[in-house]
Amino acid sequence: MSREKKLSPLGKSMGRQMAKSWEAPQFSLFSVVNCKNLIRYRNSLPVKMSYTTILVKTLADTLAEYPLLNSSWDDGTKLIEHEEVNMGIAVDTKRGLMVPVIKEAEQKSLEEIHEAMNGIKEKSKKGNFNMEELSGGTFILSNLGMLNISAFTAIVNAPNAAILSVGKMKDEPVIEQGELSVWKTMTLCLNMDHRVVDGAAGAKFLTELVRRLEEIGS
Repeated sequence: MSREKKLSPLGKSMGRQMAKSWEAPQFSLFSVVNCKNLIRYRNSLPVKMSYTTILVKTLADTLAEYPLLNSSWDDGTKLIEHEEVNMGIAVDTKRGLMVPVIKEAEQKSLEEIHEAMNGIKEKSKKGNFNMEELSGGTFILSNLGMLNISAFTAIVNAPNAAILSVGKMKDEPVIEQGELSVWKTMTLCLNMDHRVVDGAAGAKFLTELVRRLEEIGS
């Protein structure tokens, strides 16, 4: 037995956007973060913040130095390198997946991003974002670690050049100086539009992002 379920306007819009986005030739790079310093840094903050908040700040600062990853594909005639990092945050709401945007994230302090994230969290409960809050994103961060997902790839949202997906923090056995150790690790996946970003450019960006996360607070 089956039943039909009509798509909401949001569902129809998302379907069209994902179909358009999938037309881009996409590829992925994965990297693992040693979270030792990240955990220590978060615990040292005077205000309790989410790891996503810290990721947004570190990611925005890194994107400001790698403008190609913060670019848009413009129908095969030109690339647009955006001066501002308008960070889209993929969130689950009662109305479905939505991507509110923190405008000019590279200019904001960690505390300001924390406030913006709190606002997003509150509005996500009902999904009552307005169009201004959902528009203008130049890069998207999608974190499913809190839903027990180890690693995943996310579709680049056209016309953006890339998207970063984040998995859960977990214990990982590693060989360190000839001895077995256990690290808290987190897997990042950078998915890119190959028309805009090649493998070397993506690898340099992701390597720098991982370095900043591993050395944060030190």
